[in-house]
Amino acid sequence: MKRIGIGLVLVVVAGLVVTAMRGQSLVVEMSEVSRETVFEFVVEDAKTRLDDEYMIDMPISGTVERINLEIGDMVMKGDVIATVDPYALKQEILQVKALIRQNDAFEVGVDIAKPKEEDIESAELRVKEMNDSVSIARKSQDVLKINRDEARKAFERSKGLLAAGATSESLYDEAELRYKGLEEDLARAVLEEGAAKKALEQAGIALKRLTGSIDDNEYMRTSYQAESEGLKARLALLQDDMKKTTITAPVSGPVLEKFIEDQRVLLAGEPLLKIGDMDSIEIESDVLSEEIAPMRVGNKVEIKGKALQDRVIFGKVKRIYPSGFMKISSLGIEQQRVRTIIEFDNSEVELRPGTSVDIRIITADSENTLAIPDRALFRHQEAWALFVVNGDIAELKTVEVGWRNDDWAEIVSGVEEGTLIVSELKNALVDGLKVSRLE
Repeated sequence: MKRIGIGLVLVVVAGLVVTAMRGQSLVVEMSEVSRETVFEFVVEDAKTRLDDEYMIDMPISGTVERINLEIGDMVMKGDVIATVDPYALKQEILQVKALIRQNDAFEVGVDIAKPKEEDIESAELRVKEMNDSVSIARKSQDVLKINRDEARKAFERSKGLLAAGATSESLYDEAELRYKGLEEDLARAVLEEGAAKKALEQAGIALKRLTGSIDDNEYMRTSYQAESEGLKARLALLQDDMKKTTITAPVSGPVLEKFIEDQRVLLAGEPLLKIGDMDSIEIESDVLSEEIAPMRVGNKVEIKGKALQDRVIFGKVKRIYPSGFMKISSLGIEQQRVRTIIEFDNSEVELRPGTSVDIRIITADSENTLAIPDRALFRHQEAWALFVVNGDIAELKTVEVGWRNDDWAEIVSGVEEGTLIVSELKNALVDGLKVSRLE
């Protein structure tokens, strides 16, 4: 809240009191009107927070190994935070590479040999193999459809049991995961059947061309090249998936949430961890709505608190939210407040998210201006006044005041630089009273 010094209402003491003190000297604190930097500010409690948070998901479907990180652990950008078992991918990559080498060898053979009887037999065998592949794919679909239908029924039963409170959420999640996994497997089987049919069609075309063009083997070169291109595209996808089996931290920061503990089979997109970006740390404060008016984005902010020990750092207002909200204070009072965000350099102090700090948002200032201690001012006949010291007599003088804070008050007019004033008021002090300086 804004710290504005409370004006002291001077009650003019009756003439009898002045007469009683005449001849005596009241010891008071004195100082001279000097030049200072006087600023107004808003004081509030605040806390640090992270502006950016990253959800780390499964990049591919597979078996994720146990994650040893715990909530609150710090990770550095590039650290390995989780791994997916790469065995199946490695084997598939080896198989595809072998097929590419085979096709390369066949393509070289085009230049030194024409189609022979064994080539036709090989093509016929390939057509048979492709026919078998289509048949196997269809049978696989039939099995998957049965398993999928059973899993769907189990999932629907689990959903009903969960709604009735007769099963746990973990059993419900397992039923849902099995059903969705079988759905995905069935969709993949349909694609595999389509690919097998396409391969059968290509094998049939190859056989037809082979038998129809015994003396012309150039079609084989094109066929092998096309097949190699398809295999290389598949290899690129597999190698990209292999890179994704090692999951690294995208930023440096603390682990905010952990969604799994032990080794599990997960689908792509399922959450693993949430990590906060320490480079995005900022300060959040809820400022009283009546104190927002003089505040602007870019205002300088003084930051201190127990977490900083005796250190004071500075930041600036980054964002002032457009609307306020109701908040209950620690005393149970409803207050309208506006959320304000402050940016600062955390590289040296290394404050963690959720750290409490005290802030002073400087809303205005006046440099090298005439100023007096704020406690020297008081209200007199609807104006600001102070006591100047003329010789050893305190004389009441009205002044025009500019910016004020807890320490200083700017003097616009009424006294000059170097004027000696009473810098701390006392109840017995009245106009015309004899005073002496506190040593």
